[in-house]
Amino acid sequence: MRFLLFVIAFAIGVLLMAPLDRWLLPLLRTPLAAGGVDLRVDTLRFALPFGVKATGVGLEMDLGSLDLDWLYFGITRSFEAEGCGGHIGGSVDGSSIAVNVSGVDLSRCLHIGKLEVQSTVDGSVEVEGFDPLRPLLGATTGAKIDLTSGAGVFRGTLVHAAADGSDLPLGEWEFSDLVLRASFSKGALTVQEGHAKASGVQWELLGANLQHPDAKGGLRVDLRARAVEDNPRSRAMISMMPRSRADADGWHNYRVVGTLSQPRVIGLE
Repeated sequence: MRFLLFVIAFAIGVLLMAPLDRWLLPLLRTPLAAGGVDLRVDTLRFALPFGVKATGVGLEMDLGSLDLDWLYFGITRSFEAEGCGGHIGGSVDGSSIAVNVSGVDLSRCLHIGKLEVQSTVDGSVEVEGFDPLRPLLGATTGAKIDLTSGAGVFRGTLVHAAADGSDLPLGEWEFSDLVLRASFSKGALTVQEGHAKASGVQWELLGANLQHPDAKGGLRVDLRARAVEDNPRSRAMISMMPRSRADADGWHNYRVVGTLSQPRVIGLE
């Protein structure tokens, strides 16, 4: 019996020390690279209770990058991760994935072009019709999004987003009461509630079409803004945007067009 226990303990020890980064990573990198994703992992090992744990995880894509301190994936298809200053958990079931985030600061791990959102986010995202080895939006992809943040800072520049094709500097703005509750199906984002307040201006996300976001003119995001406070910052924010005539309720309507890599903001009359 003692010998059997020794063999079992020895086998577990060997498995825990096995260099999976040499064996498994090449099998993961190939399909991810086919989807335009470059995977970086510092270490990959078997981990208790029953799964594998990766440290120093990074994903590089054309649109941006994602970094995590560590990621654990169990044989029950549940996963946990630490990164962005918070905790991430969820599960994978075939082509469906559910993710819960708590205390996640996107600016610490998610990088998209020249944009940065420094804000602690809580909530959940559920995605169906999703291939983890090709993390791209497809025709059969559907999702439910429920994210909130009490406050934060938004800063950056939209590359080639101005009407004349030049860069559109957005400056640095504090915001509060960020809420996004929406569903995604067949390339369209339907927003049940999407708003934030920044420097005396109320912003609302109305909806989006991402069916062919990388095709010419395939991107369309509709949003609107209204000054709820009369101060220099609110006037500066509205004047910074493309010209748009306010409606009877004071809303200025805008549309983001182009592609995800080169969006362009236009004002609607």
